[in-house]
Amino acid sequence: VALVFLGAYIWAVKSGQYDDKYTPSVRMLFDDNKIESEKDKHKNT
Repeated sequence: VALVFLGAYIWAVKSGQYDDKYTPSVRMLFDDNKIESEKDKHKNT
């Protein structure tokens, strides 16, 4: 049974089931919370 699941996983990876084609195209629209938190850190000192 484990070999069947392993084979299904390998097939899914090789066929591109886990490729993320949406996120890179909209990445610049996301907020950069890390940069804002670093700015806030400098304001407190």
